[in-house]
Amino acid sequence: MATRDDVARLAGVSSSTVSYAISGRRKISDATRERVEQAMRDLDYTPNAFARGLAGSRGGIIALHYPSSTRGYSATEFEYVSQTSARARLRGYHVLLWTGAADDVDGLRGLVSQGLVDGVILMEVGLNDPRIEVLEASSTPFTMIGRPQDPAARTFVDNDYDAMARLAIDHVAGLGHHQVLFLGQTTRPLDRGEGPMARTRRALEAPARERGVRLDLVEVDNTAASGHAAFEAYLALTPRPSAVIAFNEAALAGMAHACALAGVRIPDDLSVVALSLGDDAAELMSPPMTTVSPPVGIIAEYAVDGLVGLIDQRPGPAMHALVAPLLTVRASSSTAP
Repeated sequence: MATRDDVARLAGVSSSTVSYAISGRRKISDATRERVEQAMRDLDYTPNAFARGLAGSRGGIIALHYPSSTRGYSATEFEYVSQTSARARLRGYHVLLWTGAADDVDGLRGLVSQGLVDGVILMEVGLNDPRIEVLEASSTPFTMIGRPQDPAARTFVDNDYDAMARLAIDHVAGLGHHQVLFLGQTTRPLDRGEGPMARTRRALEAPARERGVRLDLVEVDNTAASGHAAFEAYLALTPRPSAVIAFNEAALAGMAHACALAGVRIPDDLSVVALSLGDDAAELMSPPMTTVSPPVGIIAEYAVDGLVGLIDQRPGPAMHALVAPLLTVRASSSTAP
């Protein structure tokens, strides 16, 4: 089993520098940090977070509060869990996945009051999220993947929804599509996806108007069965859209299945662009989906590193990071028929 000294020798630094790279307690150059992290990866070295916690009066554990639903986690959602866990390990922490509902503030209050975790990463952040008040009242360091209506001086990383919407609209408009169905998700206050759905819907309006694209909004529950209902809504539209921009992973899978059953060919008859869909989930669909999505690994890196900085009480302004999405063209989008 590799040791910290082995990492130091491979990276060409001292053992104390390896410790600083893991804990972030002292400033080191980006180049040095990258050498240390590469050496850790090469040696498959995982810092002993519990031993470090005993030495520094910390448990070496951070909580990822990702509210679950009756359907569990999708492939894209689990990618956030795995990437966050991987980044935390690299920074010397273990991750506790907390799946309580977003409005279960008593459960969250109980978790942080026991001193089991050094900090919390919030996911599925609502526009008026009650968890923020709980964490601030307990002085628990926290970061957010997502952001509330008023982020103020709070640390967050989020998808750049304006850039995502513009990339999607420019892609379909450039292919000649001017009648587009936006497949969204039905949400209520504190529902999972409330904030992202509202921001996506709003962000699509300006680029659609500028490119002469008419958007027909269809919102359904995030289930495969609801995707079949969305397909029926598509058939009832006049004129019928030639493209779909989807922000509803499970319903998109159901709608693609309904298209196949009805003989509607993707992309020959109907082009599809999926928003915030992970690469694995996109490749599993038939046909593989064109996506406009932020790199999950970069979001996880910002969230974990931002939280470690707060835990270590490093001075500086609150981090407000928007991650640019990437357009990945696959087999689901083509020129308008």
